[in-house]
Amino acid sequence: MLNSISVDRDFARDFIERHLDKRQVNKIQHAFPSPRFWSETGVPVDDILEDRRELHAMGRGAPVNLYMGVPYCIQTNPGKCGYCLFPVEAFTGNVDLEVYFDYLKRETAMYKESLQGIPLGAVFFGGGTSNLYREDKYFQLMDLVRDLFPDIPAYVDITLEGIPQLFTREKIKAIKEAGMNRISMGVQQVNETLNSLSGRKQKTQHVIQTIEWAHEFGLPANIDLIFGWPQQTVATMVKDLETAISWGVYDITHYELNVGGPTDFALNRYHELPSTLSNLEMYRASRDLLKSHGYEQITAYNWRKPGDPNSRPYEEGVTHRVDTMDTLGLGYAAITFFYDTALAEGRSWSFINSRNLNEYKAKIDAGKFPAERGFRHAREDFMISLIWRNLFGLELDRPQFQQAFDVDVLDLFEGVWKALEEYGFVEITPDKIKLVGDGPFYTPLIQALLAEKRYNQLRERMVAEVQGMEF
Repeated sequence: MLNSISVDRDFARDFIERHLDKRQVNKIQHAFPSPRFWSETGVPVDDILEDRRELHAMGRGAPVNLYMGVPYCIQTNPGKCGYCLFPVEAFTGNVDLEVYFDYLKRETAMYKESLQGIPLGAVFFGGGTSNLYREDKYFQLMDLVRDLFPDIPAYVDITLEGIPQLFTREKIKAIKEAGMNRISMGVQQVNETLNSLSGRKQKTQHVIQTIEWAHEFGLPANIDLIFGWPQQTVATMVKDLETAISWGVYDITHYELNVGGPTDFALNRYHELPSTLSNLEMYRASRDLLKSHGYEQITAYNWRKPGDPNSRPYEEGVTHRVDTMDTLGLGYAAITFFYDTALAEGRSWSFINSRNLNEYKAKIDAGKFPAERGFRHAREDFMISLIWRNLFGLELDRPQFQQAFDVDVLDLFEGVWKALEEYGFVEITPDKIKLVGDGPFYTPLIQALLAEKRYNQLRERMVAEVQGMEF
């Protein structure tokens, strides 16, 4: 096991040196491995549900984190906000949502029996753009959640994601009364000129007004800001952050722009993007500014200022366990993760629902789970994925990892950790491996280094499968 995925210190040093000035790609959305390796089309959802039931009967397994997606976004010019890499459908009117919601309701019902008695961990309504829904639909969305999980403890975080210009006072009121307890706003840029490069029409006043409504109804509000934007400078980024801080925002997600695929930013504005080293300078300036205003870094991208009277312990994409994780994705293009060390080899899975809306609907009409394709995890895949997610939360617990996998994570990737320590990116103690210094900024680089050897193995397997060889 150690030799199959570990690399030595010289390789790690060389990898770091070659990638320090290269543009990074945030990998937290899909964990490990990338969906391009998810090639199995016959995902055994019934077997996965049976495994989940058996784990619950054994008194172990993680609470289920629930994701509910919506396919639609308002149209922009350039399309998909200029940079978005997620599958979305153009929104043509409320009838789109009404029809889609009926399918989401039917898919939810497919899982009801299998989730009886299993606890709920968190809920995230994403997309697409979940605040496209009208006021009455927030109550109906929560009815779907309660149908699966009738007993929702007060501590469970229930977040709805949206864009500022689509929130109204009536929607915020309905969101709160329906039982959702947080909104997350994709602001991206406070600077209206920079934001207009994405084709988005929001104004600063939309953000300010939504925050005021959230405060009025006691609803925690997180805002997302992106750095490394076309034409952005350290000065414009700092001004955006200072403005957001002045609004009394306690939770800020601040992350580096992903650029790729056939997006407008990749095809037509690549020359306007700051370099990776300029992005590093932006990270350092933002880190120092936020800390000077009392914000604490709780993940590689999330910052929280203590003192919010409505604050909730929200850390998107983070797990502090290394033995199990269970996320159920419902809706178009939703993703499910199901890992547990108690499962037999090859019974941990990641899979994605259909990314073609007509295919999603057709499968549900046929009474089938709408899974499009998935990946069956070997033990090393599970290990890497959990290391990734814990490092996104800035630290990895060595004793927990030892207990879960019967190996010290320091021994497993000693060459990586020692090289990262030399660069000042990690701190190693008997109990923890922590990201320090510029380590949080380089989280994607660190993840890629940890997975490099396993990715080579998966690439070889894909080539063998294409060539019809037995791997």
